[in-house]
Amino acid sequence: MSALGSEWISDRSREGSATGCDSPEGNHGPSQQRTSKKRKVLSCYACRDRKLKCDRVFPVCGRCQKTGRRNECTYDPRLLEESHVSAQADGGAPCILAQRPADSNGPTDTPDALRGKIGAQEKRIAMLEQQLALQRTRNSSQYTDVVLEEPTLGEDIMFRGKGFKSIFNGPTSIMGIISSYNELQVFTREALNVDHSIMRVKNDFKAFRDRRKKAAREHPLGGDGSDANIFAVLPEKSIIDAQATLYFQTWETSYRILHEPSFWEEYRAFWEGSGSDKERAAFAAVLVLIIVVTKCLKPKDDTFIGDTTADRQAATDLIDVCEVWIDRQPRRRVTLAFFQLRCLLLLAKRVNCIGMKEDWVASGELLRIALVSGMHRDPALLDNSSLSPFDAEMKKRLWATTMELELQSSIESGFQSGLTGLHFDAPAPAHLADEAFSADTQELPPEQPEGQFTSTSYLNISLKSLPLRVHLTQLLNTSLANMQYADVLHWDAQIQAAISALPEWSSESNAVPYALLRLQLRQYLLILHRPWAQLASKNSRVMYSLTTCVDACNSIIKTHADLLSKGILALSNLRNDTVRVGLTLSQVVFQNCTLNMVESSIAPPGNSDTQIADPHAHFADLSMVKPRGSLGGTLYFATLPHQSFLIKMLCISSIEILERTRQIYDQKIFRLGAGYMEHWLMSAAVGMLPPPPSPATSITYINNGSDDILSRCRKSLDCFTTVAYRVLSLQQDQRDGLVVSLRDTMASTSHSEGRTPSTNGSVLGAPNGYGATPAAYEHSSFVQLNGTNVGLGDESDPKDMNAMLGMMPNIQIEGNGWSFPDFWAFDLGGEF
Repeated sequence: MSALGSEWISDRSREGSATGCDSPEGNHGPSQQRTSKKRKVLSCYACRDRKLKCDRVFPVCGRCQKTGRRNECTYDPRLLEESHVSAQADGGAPCILAQRPADSNGPTDTPDALRGKIGAQEKRIAMLEQQLALQRTRNSSQYTDVVLEEPTLGEDIMFRGKGFKSIFNGPTSIMGIISSYNELQVFTREALNVDHSIMRVKNDFKAFRDRRKKAAREHPLGGDGSDANIFAVLPEKSIIDAQATLYFQTWETSYRILHEPSFWEEYRAFWEGSGSDKERAAFAAVLVLIIVVTKCLKPKDDTFIGDTTADRQAATDLIDVCEVWIDRQPRRRVTLAFFQLRCLLLLAKRVNCIGMKEDWVASGELLRIALVSGMHRDPALLDNSSLSPFDAEMKKRLWATTMELELQSSIESGFQSGLTGLHFDAPAPAHLADEAFSADTQELPPEQPEGQFTSTSYLNISLKSLPLRVHLTQLLNTSLANMQYADVLHWDAQIQAAISALPEWSSESNAVPYALLRLQLRQYLLILHRPWAQLASKNSRVMYSLTTCVDACNSIIKTHADLLSKGILALSNLRNDTVRVGLTLSQVVFQNCTLNMVESSIAPPGNSDTQIADPHAHFADLSMVKPRGSLGGTLYFATLPHQSFLIKMLCISSIEILERTRQIYDQKIFRLGAGYMEHWLMSAAVGMLPPPPSPATSITYINNGSDDILSRCRKSLDCFTTVAYRVLSLQQDQRDGLVVSLRDTMASTSHSEGRTPSTNGSVLGAPNGYGATPAAYEHSSFVQLNGTNVGLGDESDPKDMNAMLGMMPNIQIEGNGWSFPDFWAFDLGGEF
C-alpha cells in the first residue's frame, strides 16, 4: 500500500518538477485507477495500449521508432501544452517530453515517419490556435483598425487618330499629362475665342511650308549619300576645332561615345590626308555630327529663317546629309565607328529637337543592334585574343550610353523600355580617364578612387540606379489602377535614397553630369506623385505628394537655371523637364484651388470624332481619349484655397516657380526656333491660375484688380504673342515672302476686345527691337537669367497669338492631337 502510494505521489510530484520527465509509468490498483482518470498520460498512446515501457521521447519514442510505428506514436495534447508553458517559465527546453537528438539513429525519411511528424504538428497547431483564441478573449478591445479607402486613378494616355493613322503616348509622356488636364483644354478654347485670326495666319505659314517642302523634294540636301557629299559640308578647320573642343567639354563628360586621345590623333591624321578613303569618309561624318551636336549650344541671339533659327536649320541640313550617308553603309561588319556614328546621330537629333516622333523607334533599333552584337554581355566571355582591352572598354562605354539614351526616350514617349526584363552582365566602364589607356594598351591600369571625378563617373554612378529606373518606367507605363499609396511612398523612398547617394562635385567642368544624375531621378518623383498631389485638398493623407511635387519642381528648375547662368544650354535643349514641370505644377495647383463655375462665352463643343472631321474645330472639341474627371467640359475660375494654410502657401510658391519655368523655356525657343506649341500651353497653364497675393499699393495688385476669366485669357494670349512678335522681328530676311505676308496679315487683324493696340512701333521692324518686359515677368520675384538674351515685347503690343501657331515643324509635343485639325496636318514634317 505504501509502495503503491509512494509511486502515485512520486508521479504527481514529478509532473511539476524538472526531473518529471523520467518518472516511471505506474500500474495501479482500482483505487489508484480511479484517481488516474485525472492524470495526464505520460507515455505515448501506442505504448500505453500495448502496456509497454515508453521512454517518452518527442515526437516519436524509441520503441515506436524501432518497431516502425512512427505514425501511431502520439501524445496527450495536455503534455505538449504543459511542456510549452514550463519552457517559457524556466527559459529552457520542455520538461515533460524529451526531444530526440538530431543525430539519433533510425530512418527519418520513411513515409510512416513523415506521416507521424505531420500528425504531431497538426495537433500542436490546433493547441496553439486554441491558446491564441483564449488570449484574444481575455485581452479584448473595442478598437478596430480603420480601412483607408484608396482613390481610384485613371490611365493618363493620349490615343488619337483615324484608322491606321493613329498615335499613342503613354502615361509618362507629356502628352499623358495633357490628356488628363481637361481644364486646360477648356481654358484654351475659351482663350482662343478672344482672337479669331488664326486661319488667316495659318494660310501664310502653310504656303511657306509648302514652298519649302517642294524645294526639298526638287533639290534634296542629303544627296546620293556619297562620300563627296560628306566632305562637301565640312566647314573650315578653325570652326571644327572650336566645336570639337566644346563637344568634349559638354557631352563626353556624361555620355561616352568617343575616346578623346584617339580622336585627336585621328583628327591630326585626317587633316594631313593620311588613311584610306573609307576611313577618312567615316571620320568626316563624325566631324559633321559633332558640329551638329554643338550647333545650338552657345548662348547667342540667333536670326530666324521662317519658323526656325538659322543654326537649327543648318543642323537640320547636316543631319539629312549624314543620315543618307549612314544608311548607305553596309552592316555586315559592325565596327566601333558604326556605333559611334549611330549614337552621335541619335544625340544630334534629340538636342536639336529634330524627328522626335521617331526617337523611341530609333533608340530602340540602336539598342537591338547592340544586343545582336553582344554588347550587353561581359566582354570577358570572349577570347582575349579576339578583343583588346581598348575595344572591351569602348564596348562597355557605348553599351551604357545606349541604355541611357533608350531609357530616357521610353520615358518621354510613354512606352516600355527595351531593357525591361533584359538580362545583361556587361560591367560598368572602368573608372579611368581617357588618357590612362589607348588602342595599344595591353592591360588597363588600376581604376581611380570612386570619389574622384573622371569622364566615366556619370555612367558608373548612373548604372547603380538603372534597375530602379527601368522598373519604375515599366510600372508607371503599365497602369496606376492597382497602385496603392503605400507603394507610392515605397518607391519615393527608393528614389530619395538614390538621390542622397549621389556624389557632390563642385567643379564647373562636371556641371552637366552633376545635373543630369539628379534630373533623371527627380523626373520620376513628378510622374509618381502627380496623380496623388491633385487630391491633397480632399485627402490630407496625400499631402506629402503635394509637397514632394513642389519641391521636386523647384529643384529641377533651379538646376536648369544654374546651368543657364553659366551659359550651358546642353540639358535645356536635350530634355523636356521645363514643360513637364510647367504642366504638372499647373495641374496640381489648379486641382487644389477653390473652383467656381463660370459661364463660357462660346457654344458647347461638338461631337467630332477625329481631327479630320472639322477643319475649324478646337482641340478641346476632338475626341482623343475619353475625358475623365468630374469637371468635364465646364469652365472653372480658380482662386487660392483658404481652408488649408499649407496648401495655400504651396500654391503661391508653385505659381512663382511656374513664372520662372516659363522664362527658362523662352530661352529654348529663341535658341532653337522650336517648341511654340509647348510655350502656348505653358502660357495658358500659368494664365489660368490665380495671381499670387500682393500688397494693395503694389502695381501688381492694381493690374490684377479686375481678375476674371477674360483677363486671364488675355494674359495668356499676351505672353504668347510677345514671343510671336520677337520671332518675326528676328527674321534673317525681312523681305522674304513669308515675312511680308505675315506682317500684312497681322497688321490688318483687328485687335481683340479689351486689348490695347500697340504703342511701340519698333517691334515688327527693328531686328533687335524686343520691346519691354511683359507684366508676367516684370512682377515676378525671379530675376532675368543669364545666357541668351530673352528680351520680350511689350505686353500691350501683342495683336494675334495665333501668328505663332504655324511655326512648329518638329515640336516635341506633336500638335496633331490638338486644335485646328487641318492646320496641324502640314506640321508633321514628314511621314512616320
